[in-house]
Amino acid sequence: MKYFIALFIFLVIYILSPDIYAACSIAVVVFLVYRILMNSNRIFVFREWTLLLYAINYLIATIITYNLPEDKITYGMKIPYEHYFSLALPGFLFFALGMLIIPTKVFLPDFKNVSKISILNERFLLFITFLGIGIRLIESILPEGVGFIFYLFGLIRFVGAFALFASNPRKNYPFAVIVILLELIFGFIAGMYHDALMWLIFFLLFYLYSNKPNITVKVFGAVILIFFVLFVQAIKFTYRQEVWQGAKEANFNTISEVGESKLETDILLGEDNLISTLSRGNQAWIFASTVDNMDQKKSFQGLTNVNKYLESALLPRFLAPNKLTSGNREIFNDFSGHIINEGTSMGLGIFAGSGISIASIFGPIDI
Repeated sequence: MKYFIALFIFLVIYILSPDIYAACSIAVVVFLVYRILMNSNRIFVFREWTLLLYAINYLIATIITYNLPEDKITYGMKIPYEHYFSLALPGFLFFALGMLIIPTKVFLPDFKNVSKISILNERFLLFITFLGIGIRLIESILPEGVGFIFYLFGLIRFVGAFALFASNPRKNYPFAVIVILLELIFGFIAGMYHDALMWLIFFLLFYLYSNKPNITVKVFGAVILIFFVLFVQAIKFTYRQEVWQGAKEANFNTISEVGESKLETDILLGEDNLISTLSRGNQAWIFASTVDNMDQKKSFQGLTNVNKYLESALLPRFLAPNKLTSGNREIFNDFSGHIINEGTSMGLGIFAGSGISIASIFGPIDI
């Protein structure tokens, strides 16, 4: 039945827009949204959310970018429309297949058993929740060498808070709210919002599965979330200018000043903010730039990059002191055709990275 729905969506969109790439992309997004809304009470829809995020970044935002006037585009696509989608759309579909093909019950947690275990270990869960919150409060003042270790330890606050929420939502919801609010507060003050938004969305998916609200609540929540993302995008650039380059301090007063100036419908839904949000979501320009750069330079590396990734993922630093570091710019600068400075961190992404690995082994593949 679900595949019939996907096919029906595709056919309707293709009739309205005979561009097969656009029809497939829109159908994929509509189908994933449908799956999240309809199945989130039955399963934990983390895979569907991940695929939706990639579909928006690599398909929908890209279609819009290709159709915008050049003066409105921040990050241009360096390869033709058909060339891009002949690579990206099959890549996305195989990515989805890889995520969905292996049967697993990990997205069907049994909250009855979780509740029993959580009740028995409630004191321990409270301890790790408060410990994680405490680490989060002090990690910014810790020396850089140990800061990342404490950052990882501090993540146990989410495990504790969400487990407590799962065991008794009415009693323990404050713990989940506190850890999410804390992440949002630190994110807004620092002007870095990605982690806070991802944890907020993760908790909302968790809430849908555990509390099973009706479709009206889900749609209303999705609309609020969209406006929240647009609000964050609207204040981000101005706030960073005021704090990072200006003379103002990173605090709630600055956030309030900037927020009040942007909290209007014509700003949130204005062309500038929508295009800025689109540019932030369009990760495909990196993929397109990498394809273009590889087509020009033909700088195939054999298994060099594969080995680098494996070394970084599997070996501790005392065994591989020269392995890649987080935010490393070496591979991005070598293969994207762009040079980023020390204050910027970008990655090639899963599509560009895997494409380089395949091309490095087998040579260029024309689709």
